[in-house]
Amino acid sequence: MDIRNYFKEQYPMPGLLGVEKLAAVYMALTLLLAALYYPDMEFATKVKVLGGRLAIVAVTFLLWRLYLRKPCHATYQLRVFFQILLLAYWYPDIYNFASMLPNQDNVLASVEQTLFGCQPALEFSQALSGKFWSELMYLGYFFYFLLIGIVVGIVVLRRPRRFDSVTFVVMCTFFMYYVIFLLFNTAGPQFYFSAPGVDAANGVFPFLDDWFRSHSQLATSYSGPFSFLVWLLHGSEAPIAAMPSSHVGVSTVIMLLIFRMRRSWGFILLPGYILLCLSTVYIGAHYAIDVIAGWLTALVFFPVARKLYKSKLFHRPDGFDNLHRFGHHHSHHHHHRRHRRK
Repeated sequence: MDIRNYFKEQYPMPGLLGVEKLAAVYMALTLLLAALYYPDMEFATKVKVLGGRLAIVAVTFLLWRLYLRKPCHATYQLRVFFQILLLAYWYPDIYNFASMLPNQDNVLASVEQTLFGCQPALEFSQALSGKFWSELMYLGYFFYFLLIGIVVGIVVLRRPRRFDSVTFVVMCTFFMYYVIFLLFNTAGPQFYFSAPGVDAANGVFPFLDDWFRSHSQLATSYSGPFSFLVWLLHGSEAPIAAMPSSHVGVSTVIMLLIFRMRRSWGFILLPGYILLCLSTVYIGAHYAIDVIAGWLTALVFFPVARKLYKSKLFHRPDGFDNLHRFGHHHSHHHHHRRHRRK
């Protein structure tokens, strides 16, 4: 008996999943940065960074052991969902590293002023002032979170054979943006325009260096249900990740994935996507050039993520499709082979 093949049939996909490998690579990069910035980091930040990663490794290991005991769709999806939920940890964690770099918002604001002769984020919100427009734009911004849930729901309920590839591409896109944010520190208009010495209306954009390292709170402001929802999700957001806009970039990748699965779904969601792109500038989360950069990077990251998924490092041919839906120690492949023998 070939022990290796027997183990493979009994326990399909025994190693790390593609999304888990992505997280491991990203974790290794951030630990390297933590080592470089270690002397300048506060003790509480060091504990938070190292403790958080140890907890992630521990839970990932426990879910892996659960999967080995009961390999099926449910335990496989549980491992993937855990990695998706970790986005709520990885995003604010960027601030621990990006804040160690000098802030570059003055560069982005100056480029905007040169290109447009004004600050689009400022002009847009003033041109469409009032509660109606504000809530409409916050609805668009909130649609970003709905879109992530929609694409995951589609591949779980309607396109299970694409569950593995779609979740990998989305997670890979997130991590590629996060790497940029780790290396290029920008806060966005909602933070920068309210900093001392900045006069956006008159084109005065001073270099703030490490100002946001000790001034990281976003002012509390909401006037309706959707602005309140956004405040709940982003009220404690740190001044990071403005350029390029990952909201626009990730949403663009998700829309491309949805259009590839069914065009009618894409057209139904298209108005929400357009409103989302506009809202990022309206509420001051991003500069207009961040949105443009989000579109351009999405068109690059999408094929790169798909190619990485198909590579030997991240993809295994005996994956999600070959697992029993409700829990079984044999793959579908193995089950069908036994059925044919009968």
